[in-house]
Amino acid sequence: MQLVVDKIAKAFGIHEIFKDVSFMIEQGEHVGLVGVNGSGKTTMLRCLLNPEWIDSGAIKFEPGISVGYVQQGFTEIHGTIWQFMLEACPEITSLRAKLAELEAESAKLTGEALDACLEEYGRVLKRYEFIDGYNFENRIKRVLIGLGYTESWWQENAATLSGGQKTRLMLAAALVRNPDFMILDEPTNHLDIVMTEWLEKYLQEFKGGLLVVSHDRAFLDNVAVRILEMEGGKLQSFKGNYSRYLEQKAIQTATLEAAYNAQQDYIARTEAYIRRFKAGIKSKMARGRQSQLDRMERMDAPVQHEEFSLRLPPAAECAERVLIMEDLTIGYGEKVLAKGINLTLRRGEKAALLGANGTGKTTLLRTILGEIPPLKGKAKIGNRVQIGYFSQSYERLDVNQTLLENFVIEYGFTEEHTRSMLGGMLFHGDDVFKKIGELSGGQKARLVLLKLVLDGANCLVLDEPTNHLDIMARETVEAALEAFDGTVLVVSHDRYFVNEVADRIWEIEDLEVKDYKGNYDFYLEEKRKKAQALAEAQAEAEKAAAYAQAQAKKQQSAGSETAGEKKHDDKKRRYSPEEAARLLPKVELSIREQEAMMGLLEKQMADPANHADPEHSAAMAAEHDAYEAKIAELMEKWEALMEAAEEA
Repeated sequence: MQLVVDKIAKAFGIHEIFKDVSFMIEQGEHVGLVGVNGSGKTTMLRCLLNPEWIDSGAIKFEPGISVGYVQQGFTEIHGTIWQFMLEACPEITSLRAKLAELEAESAKLTGEALDACLEEYGRVLKRYEFIDGYNFENRIKRVLIGLGYTESWWQENAATLSGGQKTRLMLAAALVRNPDFMILDEPTNHLDIVMTEWLEKYLQEFKGGLLVVSHDRAFLDNVAVRILEMEGGKLQSFKGNYSRYLEQKAIQTATLEAAYNAQQDYIARTEAYIRRFKAGIKSKMARGRQSQLDRMERMDAPVQHEEFSLRLPPAAECAERVLIMEDLTIGYGEKVLAKGINLTLRRGEKAALLGANGTGKTTLLRTILGEIPPLKGKAKIGNRVQIGYFSQSYERLDVNQTLLENFVIEYGFTEEHTRSMLGGMLFHGDDVFKKIGELSGGQKARLVLLKLVLDGANCLVLDEPTNHLDIMARETVEAALEAFDGTVLVVSHDRYFVNEVADRIWEIEDLEVKDYKGNYDFYLEEKRKKAQALAEAQAEAEKAAAYAQAQAKKQQSAGSETAGEKKHDDKKRRYSPEEAARLLPKVELSIREQEAMMGLLEKQMADPANHADPEHSAAMAAEHDAYEAKIAELMEKWEALMEAAEEA
């Protein structure tokens, strides 16, 4: 076991976060930790990294293992991106310095001192090789490129990066350290779909133990082999990935609710019996039943999570064509992000806009909304279309206002009505007097979603609406958008969310917006088909090129032979009758052998399966040419021998 957690507890004052939590993680096991926001997941991770922080219990890592940790947010970063990454693994830097020191020292020593120096050098070198120090720079390059930092970024000042870029860089630093055990807290935040898929593959290859907190359901499906659920201060373990966890959780919840309700019904009936007969002739029986109740182990009520309510109003009538783009080019100044866009989003359609970070997704949304002028072409909004915009930077929220002030001022509601609405979004009591700037990302997202409901828009333009929301909240937003009868254009890196909501995919790639008329699963299948067709076309092209090259060589060889026939005839060897009699049987045997081997090769060449690999196909063609040349040479020798034999 790389990690053993035994009955730990943590509380802040009288508020108990969790109690009697125990679990173990084996060598190489990848485990996901899930739970609603505020359930204690991040607190759990902090306890693992600082065991003295727990109130009781024990946390034990396997002695001598290295532990890597990537938290939400980032610490101070200095130097260029490349310099920062070189310093990500101090042990490698230290070992390199030690090896250089021992090399220099060994040149000055002799005898036993030299032997001792070389022995120490061997120990240091063994450790350096064990942590793959020779491959450190290559590992840095692989991770940086995988997380979107191409070579043009490497000399940039890391201190000037945005918050999201710094978080990605901290993740990169943790990965190149290659620890024995890794703890990740929301690692897919600030990653686009391509980067997330790269991280999934990297972690699938990671041989160490892994504990990851994530609200990305597709990511947990592809990375985790076990799910730990934090709920109501307790922790449960479920075998399998996230989808398997959902199946087991549904069965468990139904079973527990049925058992709890049955016990409550039994208790109610027994208590009614005791009240009825405690003073009568059946008082002894009543006392017996009371003893049974006193001894009964009471089941805890199933945890009921408070969910916010999100019901979008029916969409008002509008034009059939809601969003129209005609020969549209978007970007800033001389920087073109996408061009030649000719798309129409019709009433009731729900489209998801995908693409790598920096390809222009938000720029396209802002161009459609008229916030940024197009570089070329037109972006139009249909008649009677009312847009509701969800921005990932929450511009609609004044950070200096309280929640109550923001809604009363913007909508003119009474305080009582505002409190009622905010209560439906999980803001209770004195929460309404908090300044918006003090709220978490998830709380701000809920406020903007409430404003979309109040606006009554018939077209929603959403830029990363599920960022900072836990899984339960994401499911609430999914359900609301699926039930909405208006039009939706959403940017999201949550593949699960996109698959549930969208019936059309727009992808920005290679300065174009490509249109896929289906959900995310359909989009993936179409991408797979295109990639397969491209690979087959490339293989056919390589096969044709190899065949043409072989034919050219054959023709060139034939031309050379024709040009040299006369010269060859002049130099043709003359055999004596005795030599002819002795050599003819051997030459005839060689000819039969070569023809038999060429026949076997021709059978292989007739099988289409042997031409799937262009290199293998070309090699067979070259081998066939060699057999033909050898047989021709033997036939020429046979003819000369026959002439000599006839002269005898």
